[in-house]
Amino acid sequence: MSAGDSGSANQTLQEVATVVNGIGSYLHQTNFILSCISLVINSFHLLVLSRKSMKTSSTNIILIGLSISDTIIMLTTLYKHYVMVDMENSDCVTSEYRIKVYMDLTVWSILVVFRRCGCWLGVLMATVRYFVVKKITVSRYGNWSEPRVGWVMVFSVFCISGLQTILYQSRWMVVENRSVPLPINCAEYQNINRAPQFSTMLTPFFSFDNQIVLRSYVMFDSIVTKFIPCIAFPILTISLLRVLRKMKKSGGNSGRKISVSSEEKKGLTTKLIVILTISFFLTEAPLGFIYLVKVFFDRNDPILLLSTDFVIYFSMLVTINSILHPTFCVMMSSQYRDSIRKMLGVKRNPKMSSARNKTSVVSVQGIQMT
Repeated sequence: MSAGDSGSANQTLQEVATVVNGIGSYLHQTNFILSCISLVINSFHLLVLSRKSMKTSSTNIILIGLSISDTIIMLTTLYKHYVMVDMENSDCVTSEYRIKVYMDLTVWSILVVFRRCGCWLGVLMATVRYFVVKKITVSRYGNWSEPRVGWVMVFSVFCISGLQTILYQSRWMVVENRSVPLPINCAEYQNINRAPQFSTMLTPFFSFDNQIVLRSYVMFDSIVTKFIPCIAFPILTISLLRVLRKMKKSGGNSGRKISVSSEEKKGLTTKLIVILTISFFLTEAPLGFIYLVKVFFDRNDPILLLSTDFVIYFSMLVTINSILHPTFCVMMSSQYRDSIRKMLGVKRNPKMSSARNKTSVVSVQGIQMT
């Protein structure tokens, strides 16, 4: 490519970035409002899931972990809007106070931890449900539906994600009166020609040899956190649907008498995982590609700058998903609705309860994900 063609391409990217940035500023405001709504809804959602009547299966416990992740993600989003100088780049953290820089880096770390947890908890929920349904006649898989299995999975995901994030966040060191200007990608929110009192720079370990260690980690994290779950989630969901279809054709009997609930017959509980799969793929796959751009381009490259501007678009979809998760539970789980009624002191219609008991005698724990 000639110098003229390269200059023309860069100019085109800058023009596109200007448009994306213009829309993005409004999306930041919208995302802030949606985050407030999500925080309220997920706080109530967490209260419902935390009731004793709801903590009866591993899938419900995983839903608790997912709700915790959504709630903390929304809290960090509100913090970024209110307190941080730059809402898009952790390498643009600056302040007149050293403690403020450490606080901002901590919030970024918490955000990364629970974003990763949300990805894997969704996959684990589909995995548990698949094995419980697929191996219902195999005794060694029977305990997969027990709450303690869900707690172990949630705790493990939180710990592993936390350790991984600690390694990643160790790339920063806080410096005072830096001698080099801030990166170009910080220019959107602050004057990069002004030397801030305190800011962040890469440690020598992560910056040597053209940041080979950092680039390798980002590639690994993108594959493990984004692409593998984006592949595994649909595969598990399709496999689950095939198993349930076979069960319905065979009358739901797999070596022992099983009475499937009316909700399961209608496929309402499985639809929750199907919807989670679609929404997860639409948000996390594009973010994975955006993060992967960091591996192949320098942070001052126009393509990287443009990809960073697109983050807010998919981050807002993540916020919308966090609002939809409780909504799907209300729509698709009678047990969830009953728990809300008990919390609010609303009595169930006796006629409806009687009709429900006639259509659903016994449900196998782990098959009915409510």
